[in-house]
Amino acid sequence: MSHLLGSPCACLFLPENASNRWPSRRTGLLPLSYLPRTTHRHKAPVTVTESATNSELLSALFLHHFPPPTNSLITPATYESSPFAFFSSRSPPSLPNMAEYLLSKLGFDLKNQADNHDPGNNDDRPPPLPQLHISTEDHFPPSTQGTYPRLCQLSDGSLLKSYTTFGPDGERVLVVSRSVDQARSFEVVGEITRSHGDCDNCFLAELEPGVVLAAFRNHDLSGEDGNKPTWFRITVCRSRDGGRIWEYLSQAVEKGGSDGVWEPFVRIPVGRREEVQLYYSAEAEQGQRQDTMVVVSGDGGETWSEPRRITGEEGLRDGMVGIAGMKDAVSGKEALVMVLETTRCGPGRFSIEAVVSYDEGLSWASRQEVYKPSGEGKNAGAPQIGTLAGGEGVAVVFMTDEDGNEGVWPSGAKIKTVLGVGLGNGVINWSREADTVFEEGSSWPGILGVGHGEALVVCATRSRIGGRLLSLDL
Repeated sequence: MSHLLGSPCACLFLPENASNRWPSRRTGLLPLSYLPRTTHRHKAPVTVTESATNSELLSALFLHHFPPPTNSLITPATYESSPFAFFSSRSPPSLPNMAEYLLSKLGFDLKNQADNHDPGNNDDRPPPLPQLHISTEDHFPPSTQGTYPRLCQLSDGSLLKSYTTFGPDGERVLVVSRSVDQARSFEVVGEITRSHGDCDNCFLAELEPGVVLAAFRNHDLSGEDGNKPTWFRITVCRSRDGGRIWEYLSQAVEKGGSDGVWEPFVRIPVGRREEVQLYYSAEAEQGQRQDTMVVVSGDGGETWSEPRRITGEEGLRDGMVGIAGMKDAVSGKEALVMVLETTRCGPGRFSIEAVVSYDEGLSWASRQEVYKPSGEGKNAGAPQIGTLAGGEGVAVVFMTDEDGNEGVWPSGAKIKTVLGVGLGNGVINWSREADTVFEEGSSWPGILGVGHGEALVVCATRSRIGGRLLSLDL
């Protein structure tokens, strides 16, 4: 692979061991969008190979912006004061000097950066991210009792909200409500199903105008207390009238045994009529491992392919998948970002990671950390992700007990969010600090981008469904 240097959409890439205070914490990515606009040179791009050394990378960018003089264009006197003479007079040029001079020419005030740097903090930080504002007021009253809310925007602009409620005899009911006032209020319009089994994790997606699919877990229960799953299903139902009346459509996945299937996420690929992708979590090895799987339908959800594994090759317990679109700031390509909880911190301890796809979900790569909770034995899990600002950024919401006492996960969790921007070649610049959206006692968040720089977060808070707005200050 080669890197483009110097074009308006380009980035300066430095290996992780480069002497540079501004790159991304993972790859050394410095988006050109963080540089002064006057440095965006409209010249032919310069390419360097992936294996180029630090000096070769910096030299390529330097020569692009400051080409060597010719006898016909510059005199010996002016050459002595030119940028090229600064380096040609030194043999060989040192990387720190070259980097310092080049970055100062590109507009960085290195002296102020050094003066403001805390010498006791060796944690090199990326450029500041845009500000993410969180509403302190509920966007709609948390009056509806229920859990596991999810949002879906229809082609007519209205919003559907699905959630699980519980009847007096323990019956579980999957309910759909609708909003026509930008989620200020919701009215119950339909009921997908009700069951005395383990029926939950509903997710909605509009296949075409007025045609909505609902996927949910739908397990048979038995055992001494009647709470042990004995047959596992991901069931799909369909509504042809915008969520009011529902009919059974298919079983996307079903199996027996002790390893279950959970948490479906449905997406409709852009430009692929009738295709439906259904992602879910599949336990393995008596629940010690869990993989992210996908099944695909080419007929609107009536029949499904064999399952294909997306993540799970590392033997971790991955789960709670969410997917959102994002634009690559380097190449301009459209991408998908999948977030998931995982046990990289240790068995039963959750953190959040992501993978990226550039081919509408056919392949996934660039696994990376999104958020690791602070404190020993703490958790961050159940993530979902929403697109902001037309794909310039994404917001990830999740549960975490990092501020609470031991032994209360997940009941003592808060809902927090982190921001991701600057996707480049598979890597995203994630904010290091998480902001609180809902206080302790909240769970199972969902998120949906509802405006150019806004997203609506919903969750179960004290057993009621609440919603708050996030807005991105671009």
